Amino acid sequence: MHKAQIVLLVRNHTDPFTIEYVEDLRRRTGNSLIYAETCNLESLHSVREFATKWINTTPPRRLDMIICNAGVLSSPFSEAQTTTDEIERHWGVNYLAHYHLLRLLSPAIRVQPPDRDVRLIFTTCAFYAIGNPEPGQQKMSPWRALGNSKLALMMIAQYFQRHFDSHKRPDGFKPNVRCYCVDPGLVRTPMLRGFLGFGRIWGLLVYLVMWPLWYIVLKSGWEGAQTVLHCAMSPIEYGKRGEEGWLSAAYYRDCSEAKYKIHVLQCKMLMSKISKGGSHVCRRMRGTEEAIRQRN
Repeated sequence: MHKAQIVLLVRNHTDPFTIEYVEDLRRRTGNSLIYAETCNLESLHSVREFATKWINTTPPRRLDMIICNAGVLSSPFSEAQTTTDEIERHWGVNYLAHYHLLRLLSPAIRVQPPDRDVRLIFTTCAFYAIGNPEPGQQKMSPWRALGNSKLALMMIAQYFQRHFDSHKRPDGFKPNVRCYCVDPGLVRTPMLRGFLGFGRIWGLLVYLVMWPLWYIVLKSGWEGAQTVLHCAMSPIEYGKRGEEGWLSAAYYRDCSEAKYKIHVLQCKMLMSKISKGGSHVCRRMRGTEEAIRQRN
């Protein structure tokens, strides 16, 4: 994306490592339009602060693409963790924070000119096939929690595709927003390394001993990014859009379109239920924050 304006959402944009990383990206790509802004997905308040600042900018900022790529995966023997809002960490970061961000940015997405291809890319993984979109509060294994959150994220992708398809533009043009669910495959990331190493020193040693196998079986970061880049830069196939829109987010794996493994992703009632549940949690968290501020 040569000379594209890129905004990286990070936990703290003033962190020295983040500043150095952004400067390094600018130097290696020759693109001075790369920035970092604070949007900590473990805090719905931080997400709301960023989104509010973005949509309050006049004139509206250009927004061609949002890549929902952030996620967490705890090691098998780790204690259950929560976000700053006391929400199970996988559910809060992998799903709820992304939903809250896109719901707040929805007006900015809808007002983009009709000649632009606006894309929303949601990265998922094969664990979504074992997920439960209504997990409840019971304890569960990290991979089950990951599957639940990724399935919910993919259902929200379906919801947003239908939401933008139903939008009636004032200029009379058809909606120009396309949603993608992307499975990059198993990639040799620090997150997966921590999971395969069981979060233990001896597990890390086993991982290093098995490195030749992991090198063959797992993708590199560059290889894993190819499907995301394919969806980001390939022409949108408007010929496949019906009179009522696409109605479903496209699913891509290994740089080609694939079929979803489970049919629950097409359940309109469940999509609406998950969306309403996410909105309820976000409103409750905001109400709690306001009550605390009033007491102080």
